[in-house]
Amino acid sequence: MQGVFEVNQFVTEWNTWRDSRNSALATPFGWLSVSGLHWLDDATTWPDAPGTFTVDADGWVSVALESGIKAGPAAATFDLLSKSAEAGPSINAASPSSSASVPSDTTILPKITEIAGPEVRVEENGFSAKLPAGGSLQWFTVGNVLYELIDRAGRIGIRVRDSKSPLLGKFFEVPVFEPNLSFVFLAKFTPFEKPEVHTINTAQDDLNVLTPAVGTVSFTSEAGEVKLLATGNPASGLQLDFHDSTNGVSTPAWRTLDLGVPNQDGSLVVDFNRAVNYPFAFTAFATCPAPIEGNVVPFEVTAGERTPPFYFSEAGINVPFLFYVWWDEESAEVTRPWYARFGLDTTLLNPNHEHNAQSLVGFDGVAMSGGDVAPLTRKARSRLVKVATEALTSRIPVIGIGAYAEFVIRAQRELRESEGYVDGIEEEYAGTDGKLLIVMNNELTPQNAGFDVVHTDASGLIYVEMSYDIPLESDFDEIDEFEAAMEANAPITSWEEFDYRMVCLIRQHR
Repeated sequence: MQGVFEVNQFVTEWNTWRDSRNSALATPFGWLSVSGLHWLDDATTWPDAPGTFTVDADGWVSVALESGIKAGPAAATFDLLSKSAEAGPSINAASPSSSASVPSDTTILPKITEIAGPEVRVEENGFSAKLPAGGSLQWFTVGNVLYELIDRAGRIGIRVRDSKSPLLGKFFEVPVFEPNLSFVFLAKFTPFEKPEVHTINTAQDDLNVLTPAVGTVSFTSEAGEVKLLATGNPASGLQLDFHDSTNGVSTPAWRTLDLGVPNQDGSLVVDFNRAVNYPFAFTAFATCPAPIEGNVVPFEVTAGERTPPFYFSEAGINVPFLFYVWWDEESAEVTRPWYARFGLDTTLLNPNHEHNAQSLVGFDGVAMSGGDVAPLTRKARSRLVKVATEALTSRIPVIGIGAYAEFVIRAQRELRESEGYVDGIEEEYAGTDGKLLIVMNNELTPQNAGFDVVHTDASGLIYVEMSYDIPLESDFDEIDEFEAAMEANAPITSWEEFDYRMVCLIRQHR
């Protein structure tokens, strides 16, 4: 394939495609604006909901707006209302990528020749709508918030899109691998006589859906013959959802690739340089389909989009954080998932094993934690002091926990001395027996997250202590409960609560 493409033209076209992709993501109600997902029962509401949503036996969904709420139909709903007024009920032929859609996989419904699109009505105090199976509708807006109605495997939900989403405000571009012609393959599409329907997972743990595979896409690589199942429609465009060994390292759990329409002989180009992230890589409120089981590319696809640096969940935007730690594995299995849930995107490093210098660029903070410095090599200790010094110089949060607090203290002393300061600290704060010592720079205000400051030294370091004698896990189940306890300045009664407040502390600095 390298002989087919002129390299300069290839790179130019790829850059044009990438600019278009970034522009599409940055639209006011695009995927980066998604800030919530709520599945509906017979009658459903939630904090900040514009009203109460109900679902009747015929599948009609209605919203009764709260008093004082001013809402209007979204553009897609307005179009449907206009068409209905002009010509009465009609088939909606919107594509699956539009703001009002019907399922594209109509081949799994061979007896149906036409699938009606969404239906809408304006009620006295709200709106009503009905979706086809698998459909979606950007329904109505309240201020800068758009409410989208979706059907996924028979479950009805409301997806919230906010044009002032903090994720949208932070977006610049999706990180990518450099374009590489070695990831472009001439492939062959072989259609099935009848689509094969597969049950697949989605980005939501409790949601499975059906998807039809319409044929195979095969090509030859250095790893051998590759054969993958394609979805979509040969007449309008095929799609390839796939796993590869970069997933979870430099890319999300899976990615997708639009293949376009194959030629009459079935030939097509598979260009992994245009592999993109599904919305679940940006937001926890997406319902993206996973690849069909077995759709694994047998080599590292270091092409296309990489994992985005920012991610939005119920905890807010994630916080990229560098963590040097020497945990026992039993505690690690319990505590590591907390950070992700609370929005801390941790890069965990063992100070004895990481020999390459780690840049702090892109990180919102750095911490180092350990109960004993004895296992550390001399190089590891020097490395931790150097990392702490870089963080202090860059004025990003740096936290030393337990025995590793000494590296933050040493870095601050050496840095202050090199800058000509005489702090006159003759004796270090020893800490209280039976309590965990936490030392941080004054970029942080631990009082704002409910921590009691026990000491502040002349160099500006802040000292906090925690009792060891608290359980690992909290009695709280919901993020709102953790937040309420912190706002009430309640005592920290578990290490899970401690971790939540530390994440909030870092986020407050951002």
